[in-house]
Amino acid sequence: NIKLSGYVNQYDYENSKQFSAVVFSINNDLHFIAFRGTDYSIIGWKEDFLMSFMDQVQAQNQAVIYTKNIIDNLSGNFYLGGHSKGGNLAVYAAAFVDEKIRERITGVYNNDGPGLHAKIIQSEGYQKALHKIITFVPKSSIIGLLLEHGEEYKIVGSRAASIMQHNAFTWEVKGTNFVYEKGLSKYSLSINAAVRAWLSQVSVDERAQFVDALFNIIQATGAKKIDDLSKEKLAMAVSMIKTYKHMDDLAKSNLKKTVEIFFKESRTAIKDSIRADLNSLFLKKKPRRKLR
Repeated sequence: NIKLSGYVNQYDYENSKQFSAVVFSINNDLHFIAFRGTDYSIIGWKEDFLMSFMDQVQAQNQAVIYTKNIIDNLSGNFYLGGHSKGGNLAVYAAAFVDEKIRERITGVYNNDGPGLHAKIIQSEGYQKALHKIITFVPKSSIIGLLLEHGEEYKIVGSRAASIMQHNAFTWEVKGTNFVYEKGLSKYSLSINAAVRAWLSQVSVDERAQFVDALFNIIQATGAKKIDDLSKEKLAMAVSMIKTYKHMDDLAKSNLKKTVEIFFKESRTAIKDSIRADLNSLFLKKKPRRKLR
């Protein structure tokens, strides 16, 4: 029988933290620490955006503390893992716990979770944990390709299309293994190129201002969950417009600029993908006819 323990579910609206984890104990000497990904809370989504410019967000710091406390109080060896942001937290925790704690970690599973900033990839702790990290992404991965990965990733098949492949329940399984793909889809490569181009044109300060402005508008509606935004749509829209109008000119300008750059790069990436497809289709060499 698998024993569950150490469940936590934390929200900190002032410090933009959404964190949840639980321990699955296979027996007294083998445990799996599972980190939850982003839920439907507005604060959880804001924390994801903060990852675009912060080396450490609150959930990552909490993951390190949680992992240390659990391993200190249980015997045996541990696996860490999670889906989406949960996978990111597992990797981050393995990189930043003390060496004595890290030695008791057998493996780290990142299931389509975003990577980390380059300076973290180059850190001593990450490099020591690198050989333990196993990352899976679906063929049309978007979330799992964000930021940087020092580890190689395995590409799995999915029954879903495009962004919906992020749902791990759509991943294809044969026996006790995933069904693996040879490469990422053109959709995944195009979106990833657009995101990287966008980030290269928007400074860290501009990203911070954009996130603050965007979520000030959203949170002004009083919504706590993403689903809340679909209720009383007219009232929500009026509240957002009112908040936007009261923002200073610099914040408005940055918000508009950042959104415009993103859509521009997205259009460019999609056009490049279509152009490559057409070239591939029309420039294929025709088979030579055999001479009689």
